[in-house]
Amino acid sequence: MTNEFTAGIEGRDLLLAAGEVRQLALPLDQGGRHRLVIADSASAQQVVEALESCPGVGVLPADGGLLGALTVADNFALALRYGSELDDTLRDELDLAAALELCGLTAERVAVLGRTQPMNLDRIERWTLGFARWLLRPPELLVIDRLFSGLTRRQADGLIALEMAYHRRHPFRTVLFVDLDSHELPELPECRSLTRLAETPCHC
Repeated sequence: MTNEFTAGIEGRDLLLAAGEVRQLALPLDQGGRHRLVIADSASAQQVVEALESCPGVGVLPADGGLLGALTVADNFALALRYGSELDDTLRDELDLAAALELCGLTAERVAVLGRTQPMNLDRIERWTLGFARWLLRPPELLVIDRLFSGLTRRQADGLIALEMAYHRRHPFRTVLFVDLDSHELPELPECRSLTRLAETPCHC
């Protein structure tokens, strides 16, 4: 697909277009899980970059999106302190422990992870830590970028189950899965909409 992708906010909806053709409209204050399926990696990257340019949109890439040169503890400290007063930071640190626990990480494992650089962790753990960061500071729209490429079905199902914690904690925050087209894509429970680029959107 050669059309240039653009995204913007109109009212309480996020709109994505390819050239002059609208491809996607998502409500930002109704929560829920949505899926956008794209045929090729280049187009998927362009779509994610367009979405990320919008205010209130956060992107969770398949590698978790943490800074590889910093330790995990430094990554979270940076995220917690950005734009926060001291009292807010202390409260966030307490919330962080709860968020990591929701992600299935024990206090012992968290202590080890805190001293580790994300580049030295496996992909599942890096993604889980990146997810915990957004769980703590949710954007209006969380874009989960091509999570399932290269995962086994068991790994994919485990991360889908983990992602459900986001909706329990933030019921009015919207999540959009951007996926590459494949017959092996896992089903998303309670998916409110499925959109294939250049095709008419239909319900899951």
